[in-house]
Amino acid sequence: MSYFLNTYRTPNPGKEAEVIEGVQKSMESLGVPGLVSVTISPPNAHLESTKVTAVVPLPDANEVDALMDAIFGNNMAALKERSELSGLSRQENMSLSRVRATNINSLKEFDPKYIMRRFFQPKMGKLQAFIDLMSDWMSDVDLNFAYNISTPVGGQITSVRITHITESFALMQELHDNIISDNRLSEQQSLIERPGVHSLGRITYSKRP
Repeated sequence: MSYFLNTYRTPNPGKEAEVIEGVQKSMESLGVPGLVSVTISPPNAHLESTKVTAVVPLPDANEVDALMDAIFGNNMAALKERSELSGLSRQENMSLSRVRATNINSLKEFDPKYIMRRFFQPKMGKLQAFIDLMSDWMSDVDLNFAYNISTPVGGQITSVRITHITESFALMQELHDNIISDNRLSEQQSLIERPGVHSLGRITYSKRP
């Protein structure tokens, strides 16, 4: 069973570039693989500020422990080293998620540029059916993209996030058109409480395991 850790930061006005660079340097100093992205089309752009999101893949529960020890151990030295980065942001947090299905490890020579995160709330008792449907569906799509289906360790019990990563915006749009024209869309709608929401980001940093 694998996991990933997301960190979220909302930069102070005019500090976006500094926060992006700081998050990238933070990941490099920890020696971890992952991605850094910045929102370019959030669900409610007129209400939300730009967010910088980092994701660190964790192969198993032991790696979760190791990363938490690196962050909070040694008298919290890693956190203290990042206090300046925190000062550039008006909000920051982290979230741990469990991976339910993915093809990321099977992709070779993949240059990620765009990331779309789609959030769904399956009906009670329909979580596994929704995950199974989306896993089969994503594996059937004949395009060069990465996907990840996950559930949060904290938060809404039936929440599911489906992440798509592509090498170009054009391919992300082609993927979107492919999905919304698939006849499985009606089955998807029957398993969820309400239509999902999505958020598009531009990847600024990437390091493979």
